Amino acid sequence: MPAVRQSAGQVRRQHARLCFERAFPRSAAQHRAARSRLATFDDEVAALAGAQRHKLLDSGIAGTCIDYGFSFEVARWLARRCRGELTINWRAIHDTSRLDELLSHLLQPAEDEYFDGGYVSTREWIDTARAGCEGTDFDWLMAQLRDKRLRSFWSQLYEAADVPLIWNLTGSKYSKSGNVFAREQIRARDSGMRKRPRFAKKEIQRPLGSIARLSARDGAALIDVAMASLAVRHRETFHFNYANANEVYLADVGKGVAIAVFGLLPESRFPLECTMGYLILSNGVPIGYGGSSIVFRQVNTGINIFDEYRGSEASYLWVQVMRVYHALVGCTRFIANPYQFGGDNSEALKSGAFWFYYRLGYRPVLPAIRKLAAREAARIHRKRDYRSDIKTLRKLASCDMHLSLPGARRGDLFDERWIETSSMLATEILGAAGGKTRTAAADNVAANVARSLGLRTLHRWTAPERRAFRNIAPIVAAADPGSWPSDAKRAMRELLRAKGSDSEARYAKLLCGHDEFLKSLKSACRRADPE
Repeated sequence: MPAVRQSAGQVRRQHARLCFERAFPRSAAQHRAARSRLATFDDEVAALAGAQRHKLLDSGIAGTCIDYGFSFEVARWLARRCRGELTINWRAIHDTSRLDELLSHLLQPAEDEYFDGGYVSTREWIDTARAGCEGTDFDWLMAQLRDKRLRSFWSQLYEAADVPLIWNLTGSKYSKSGNVFAREQIRARDSGMRKRPRFAKKEIQRPLGSIARLSARDGAALIDVAMASLAVRHRETFHFNYANANEVYLADVGKGVAIAVFGLLPESRFPLECTMGYLILSNGVPIGYGGSSIVFRQVNTGINIFDEYRGSEASYLWVQVMRVYHALVGCTRFIANPYQFGGDNSEALKSGAFWFYYRLGYRPVLPAIRKLAAREAARIHRKRDYRSDIKTLRKLASCDMHLSLPGARRGDLFDERWIETSSMLATEILGAAGGKTRTAAADNVAANVARSLGLRTLHRWTAPERRAFRNIAPIVAAADPGSWPSDAKRAMRELLRAKGSDSEARYAKLLCGHDEFLKSLKSACRRADPE
């Protein structure tokens, strides 16, 4: 009898199981078997009937296709790393006017009449223009947009064109089946999944053995894994799109689990906050991710576990992420915004994500919501089958939640709305600084801040360090640094130079310890925003 063909659903479930076993194997033999099957999974997809194979579109599985219009930054990454794998989906383009506008900036003068004369379609023109060039139509298009000096210009035109793409994952190392960060040693889970730590705060403060800063080569390889892990899921994040290969940290937290933290490229950093992304790996397999905004002693962050790994150990993994951030920058407070647990996020609301954070020690910041949460928690404790209804969960998700470590002080909190307030103060200071242009005003403010801090010259600073200093100077000016004691000024000079250095994590750690800056900027923001 002929072999019975599998359905798309069976293949999808089989693939998810193999991915889980590769990430969390019960033995070395199970890991080898899962890895071996996944390495040839293209063949299993190819054996499906055509209609069944089509049902796996956008699954991210080897041998399938992704049909999506990626952002310019993701498209640039795909063009560099996945040459020959992507093509323009012409059938999905019903109006080429936006794409034509982009292409018009690539024309040589001799081509104008042919391009604008209506003799050929946009697709035909590209096919003619790239005759003799290797690669696909997408490869050719992105090769024309490589001028870094014009990145923002190309980005605007490309985003407006919303170019739909087909990404063929047959043989691609970046499919869900193949995307891993190679590890020399595989750790089996012979003792099963780890549960939520009984004392989460104590675990967060438990010292790490080490946090390795990777070489630029390994950092770039890990960024590729991070980018691919989101791209095949139709996702992206600023933290990965602009990650700095020279600032990638990797912390081994045991049992094959590692947390990678990515700094941003110097030109992409924010003036005050330190923004970083992270990727969770188990035996080199990306299983979750998130981003963070670090300002003074607090970290605003959240966690996303990929679907294939939802049955793992999310609570334990999240605690390990916080443990790594605590070790890296010395923060004492973690903040979760409502979206993470149900605010304008129906999936998180229905899943009861609020209780995921609550059981780890997070508490609502508003007293009324905190009391409501305590009442609901007591009901759950008394009646194990009790579940909060959607209306109650929506109320619980109406404000931020904080997890404060021992030693955290109430006065350390920098209200997030004050980041916007500090930006408003910066505008006022620049407006009063004089100068015929905004550039001249920014130069004047930077010079005044330098004088107030006792900085005689910035000649020995690198170009990124000088740029970062100039960007943050109006916010520093709002804190009136000229009135600070000499030791606070000295510490501030070191902090400001670190902002543009090759390690923004060092800046975050120094910012965490600068009480004078925190106190002064808080006072300025309170005066401007008394609510």
